[in-house]
Amino acid sequence: MVVDASVATKWLVEETDTKAAESLSRWWNQNNVFPAAPHLLLIEVANALFQRVKRGEFSADDAGSRMQRLLATGVEFHAPSDLYSEAISLASQLRLGASYDAHYLALAESLDCEYWTADERFYNSVNPTYARVRLLSSFTG
Repeated sequence: MVVDASVATKWLVEETDTKAAESLSRWWNQNNVFPAAPHLLLIEVANALFQRVKRGEFSADDAGSRMQRLLATGVEFHAPSDLYSEAISLASQLRLGASYDAHYLALAESLDCEYWTADERFYNSVNPTYARVRLLSSFTG
């Protein structure tokens, strides 16, 4: 399973669908599923935490601790050689405004697995063309 930053951030910060993200993580753990992601996930989550630091929601030290928690989750980071060119191709094909989400989709395509996101706008832009993309709010496990 590929997981994106919108889901991973919910493991670290209380947001809408945090409980669903935690449930999904527990389900993966119980079923020996190890989520995968491109290294981009770390950068995106670090930025999401930094934005909260800027708003005074928590300290930089707390944000650093949360990043350490993320690193301890067992997410496997992948960087297949064709990931970036595939992401550009997918972003172009889907007429996305940026290629970030396409990196996760390209990785899911490469690994032939589901891709979980909490980004409803992205989900709606790729569904039903890419049926392997799953929306976190739909998780019932």
